[in-house]
Amino acid sequence: MKVSRWVGITLAVSLFSFTAQAAMYWSPAPAKHGHGGHDRHAPKVFVLSEGAGAELALITPKPNQIPLQAEQGRVTIKPTGMDNYHALVATRDQGKGHESAIRYVYMNNKPSGESPSDIMAYEKSVLEIEPAPYAREHWRYYSNTEAVFVLRFKGKPLANTTVLLNTANGTIEQLQSDGEGVLTVLLPEDFSAIKAGRMGNRPSEFVLTLSHSEGEQVFTTTLSSDYHINPEHWQSTPLGLLTVLGGMALGGFITVRRRRRKEK
Repeated sequence: MKVSRWVGITLAVSLFSFTAQAAMYWSPAPAKHGHGGHDRHAPKVFVLSEGAGAELALITPKPNQIPLQAEQGRVTIKPTGMDNYHALVATRDQGKGHESAIRYVYMNNKPSGESPSDIMAYEKSVLEIEPAPYAREHWRYYSNTEAVFVLRFKGKPLANTTVLLNTANGTIEQLQSDGEGVLTVLLPEDFSAIKAGRMGNRPSEFVLTLSHSEGEQVFTTTLSSDYHINPEHWQSTPLGLLTVLGGMALGGFITVRRRRRKEK
């Protein structure tokens, strides 16, 4: 009995993993050699994996929908004239299968006057993983930190539903929403190397994959984003105190030297 149950669970996980791997998802395009990408107003480039035949669009904070075209597998998002988060959306219908891939992109420009929560709550797909809230520009998604989402189908929460987490660093986890459709994800500590300071560490990517059936119709959606090494790795109270004391000591030393020079 135990063996049969173990086989059943393993088979279920394998089938779910296969669905997740076949689902389309967004990721940043690799930077071209010699191009820095430090310009905050420069176009942003993304790649849609497993996205053959999908319709692409960018939804602005207003919201307005801008059709997009892929060129050599890449989608370039140019400034829209407003700041705040935009939604990069891919949709595809194939018979009884309905797929979507969503990624939120922050754009710099004139203030849009809209709240980021509006674009998150705007229904972009029949099946959707809604950030609650999204990691804003100033605090990001970090490893060893909980990220919260709401699973929705036709605008209503999906309770006790399985979601698969995949990271570019190799983590695969099967998670489940609670009775109100809320999914809490503890982003993994799966970075192989850590350097002091945020600028010395490149972010990784995570993808959440959700599937849901209604009759013979199968709906699949993904939400992708970057996540960063938790600053706690190089930030600590003792280290911060030593830095402050060191600064005070240096300041005092400089002040004493200046006084002595004036006395001479």
